Amino acid sequence: MRKRLFFLIILALIMMFIQGCSYGRNQTGLGYILKEAAKLRSYHTYYVKEYVKEPEVAGAGETRQDDSSNRNSNDSIPGQKKKVYLTFDDGPDSLITPLILDILDGYGAKATFFVVGTNVEKNPEILRDIVKRGHAVGNHTYNHRYSDVYSGGDGFLRSIRLNDELIFQTIGQRTRVVRDPGGEVRKSESLKRLLAHNGYQLIDWNVDSHDSRVPSPSAPEIIENIRRQIMQEHLWPGVIILMHDGPGHMNTVRALPTVLDMLVNQGFQFEVLK
Repeated sequence: MRKRLFFLIILALIMMFIQGCSYGRNQTGLGYILKEAAKLRSYHTYYVKEYVKEPEVAGAGETRQDDSSNRNSNDSIPGQKKKVYLTFDDGPDSLITPLILDILDGYGAKATFFVVGTNVEKNPEILRDIVKRGHAVGNHTYNHRYSDVYSGGDGFLRSIRLNDELIFQTIGQRTRVVRDPGGEVRKSESLKRLLAHNGYQLIDWNVDSHDSRVPSPSAPEIIENIRRQIMQEHLWPGVIILMHDGPGHMNTVRALPTVLDMLVNQGFQFEVLK
């Protein structure tokens, strides 16, 4: 009887490992991991199929022409470098942010994380990990609540300063780059002057992944949104891509490897905002 009971317990543990479990919105288990890996491979295959052309092979007796003039590289426009600033808003999140950090590490790419104070309070160790891995930190207000942040000039500045102090207490350094929730400050000259007067620099974006839309776009849609916008040559000296690492942005994680491949293949250099 004991042997049978022991065997049943071992079998149950094996099934839990393979099938995984669900805790809130987060799933676990070997089956889930394999499923996610298959999705990432499919998104990469989608990018390669849609956007990477096979090299032409010269026929017998033919000489292949130099196609350097058609390559997307830093020399596409004489004297102009192609720079990209990856930015992630609304974190740090206990699930999404570490996944993004690991993907960025794999490409040697650096990014700027515009953090929300209430999430810093929940995940201070992740903010410290962001800095430890060589990324930059920006201020995205204390709580991201429009009713508090945009209750007037005093409310906005108070939210920025509160988060500024929280960031300093967590990582021992201050940041002067600020991103306003929803990009509302760009509409207000008085708020822009208020920020500048207090030593802060407002950071906008010129490429929107649209990953914060409802309903959430799929990974291929995020990839296409970015691909379409980065084709604009006038942006190449300083492409600033808006993405999010807050709760629920798993499709951003899924899209990120292909986005990074795309940027590398286009000859962009990764920079951070400070």
